[in-house]
Amino acid sequence: MSLWALIPIKGFERGKSRLSGVLAPLERAQLTRDLFEHVVRVLRASPAIEEIAIVSDSVEVRQHAERMGMGMVALSDADDSQGLADVVDDALRQLERRGATSVMICMSDLPDLTVQDIASVARQLDESDVVLVPDLLQEGTNVIALKPATCLPSCLGHEDSLHRHHARARDIGLTVSVQLSSGIAFDIDRPGDLERLRRR
Repeated sequence: MSLWALIPIKGFERGKSRLSGVLAPLERAQLTRDLFEHVVRVLRASPAIEEIAIVSDSVEVRQHAERMGMGMVALSDADDSQGLADVVDDALRQLERRGATSVMICMSDLPDLTVQDIASVARQLDESDVVLVPDLLQEGTNVIALKPATCLPSCLGHEDSLHRHHARARDIGLTVSVQLSSGIAFDIDRPGDLERLRRR
């Protein structure tokens, strides 16, 4: 099984808009970059991951990824009207053409993510077609692993994506595992998340 990681990410300057009331634009951009780099470091250190790709319509992010030595999934005809789910589905098709037999989609804002978290999801993917790892509220999907890479149309970016993914996978006839992980569940979306991060 050739397991790739895919990180969808907006431009650093457009990230974390929900924190605009507590962080200046440059601070939000730096936070977005720092979180992204942490996720990349963890994925690079994970023996289960064969390749890492990002999907972004940001020139700055592309250049940053190139400096980090990462693969880049180019968006063809991307525009602001294209939602996250469509972007991810396009990227998964491109990765499958490049030889990825399975893909772990990982959000870019997971400060507690560890190599052990990635290994646990990869092991579960050996037993399931789809592995879903929710956020703290168990509504969003912070990591989703798929085998094969294009087996499940994405619901990322939609409200209650965890349950949407689960229902869609069940309707298709895929085997699904929902895995709880404190390292994956904590993401930085709202001021309360930032405050929790700062208290450490």
